[in-house]
Amino acid sequence: MKTNLDADKTIVGFNVGHNGSCTIIKGNDIVSIPEERLNRKKYSDGYMYSFLYCMEELGIKTKDIDLFISSNYGDYLPDKYMGDFKVLGLDNQKFISIDHHLSHAYSTYFMSPFNEAMIIVIDGQGNLNMTESYYIASDRNITRVGGNNSERSKYKGIGRTYETFTNYCGWSAQEAGKTMGLAPYGKDKYPNIDVYEINEKCEISSKCNGKYYHGSYNFCKENNMDFGKIGTGFENKDAAYFIQDRTEKIIIKLVRQLYNKYKIKNLCLAGGVFLNGVINNKILKETEIENIFVPPFCDDTGQSLGNALYGYYNYYKCSNRFCLKNAYFGRTYTEEEILDVLEKKQNKFILPYEVKSFDFKYKKSTNIEKEVAKILSEGKIIGWFQGGSEIGPRALGHRSILCAPYPKEMKDNINEKIKHREMFRPFAPAILEENLNEYFELNIPSPFMLNIGKVKKECIDKIPATLHVDETGRVQTVNQRDNDKFYNLIKEFYNITNVPVLLNTSFNRGGEPIVETPKDAIIMFCQTPLDYLVIDDYIIWKGDDNI
Repeated sequence: MKTNLDADKTIVGFNVGHNGSCTIIKGNDIVSIPEERLNRKKYSDGYMYSFLYCMEELGIKTKDIDLFISSNYGDYLPDKYMGDFKVLGLDNQKFISIDHHLSHAYSTYFMSPFNEAMIIVIDGQGNLNMTESYYIASDRNITRVGGNNSERSKYKGIGRTYETFTNYCGWSAQEAGKTMGLAPYGKDKYPNIDVYEINEKCEISSKCNGKYYHGSYNFCKENNMDFGKIGTGFENKDAAYFIQDRTEKIIIKLVRQLYNKYKIKNLCLAGGVFLNGVINNKILKETEIENIFVPPFCDDTGQSLGNALYGYYNYYKCSNRFCLKNAYFGRTYTEEEILDVLEKKQNKFILPYEVKSFDFKYKKSTNIEKEVAKILSEGKIIGWFQGGSEIGPRALGHRSILCAPYPKEMKDNINEKIKHREMFRPFAPAILEENLNEYFELNIPSPFMLNIGKVKKECIDKIPATLHVDETGRVQTVNQRDNDKFYNLIKEFYNITNVPVLLNTSFNRGGEPIVETPKDAIIMFCQTPLDYLVIDDYIIWKGDDNI
């Protein structure tokens, strides 16, 4: 990604632990990618594949690198931590480590449009027992002003408490998004019971005692709460409602207390908890905050970027600010690489047998957006692969599965036959930014799919496949400046159907990382009932028919 950064240094950020990743800043270029996209292991740790990827894209060698910055969670890394880079024989004086939550703070504030802001970081665990941290940022300085009590167990933090109820429903800590998706199906069976406490210092503690599912199980037992048999997924919907509702309320209390203390109307958020778009929307609706910024990589996939930004702004005292407009930090694949896959040459990408033996055809389109819009208007489901990949867990129009936002059954069809995931989980409406207020009760753009909007009654029947059971959507607004090809596709679909919305979901199956390479895309195309695959200006289809 080209930026207006002015570094005359080459800076590497890397993340140790789950959601491993690497970022390199060189001059005004930033390249960043999670390790899972390359080794194809979801939530993977590690950073060497992503390091080599970034190096190749920027055309640099290890001798060109001026600084390496790392972070992790749990115990702090030792001084001059080199990790897997030790085998390269580098000078350990080039290596520094920073605090996990400070990395999150840098990743959000220094990508935001603000020159002054409050910063809240909430996740499952930072370093030691840190689960909540609060900062004040002004110009190029970030100062920690509070957080959880360091003596309190990490299992009593907001992130771990949400996770223990996620475990109660039968899912891993990394699958908290399922809990958010399930919550609207439930009801508040115990309105007089709370799970969180907050004091005048803004220190938060939950009443759960125990690790993993034991925390929620013990809490429910102590309070005579019955959310059904543990681990039954959809049947635990009232447990999902309970923890979602109580988490929304404690964060609203926290934001109000911090605002009353500091009177700053700009708020930057980071940490995996803020992938929860319902919470983000309620902060804007129910507090004095006027402007909010949540990066699409607010979980640990953004740690390496936060580390690199720390090197840029803190270590080297560089000055230029960069306001994030899109999330496309990956590399763009060449036409030669695309044809290597489509023609099965295997000079670059070695293909599995099921691809080599698969009968597909392709052509290069002279008007890709118009031609694909027509295909979508006919009810087809496509894989859409364009430019550099997104950083973070959301597909934002470069590595997406797309279809018309209707009929309602389209959602179940994709969940069952392509994504292979729970039927209650919703998909996102990608909407032309200028049509947002026509369809949703949202008054600000939502380019990173991190804000939830209530659909207007008159539009429910127009986009039913993108709506959740509570008639909300995890909205992605699309404009021409930041993603012209995706914008033009939706615009052409609008011209045909009079609906400025496409259903957008990540280009992967349940339990797999989002596709990164043309090889990944063609494999999924061959192994699933996707009707078409679009890579750059190439349209790929199955069977003998021509289009």
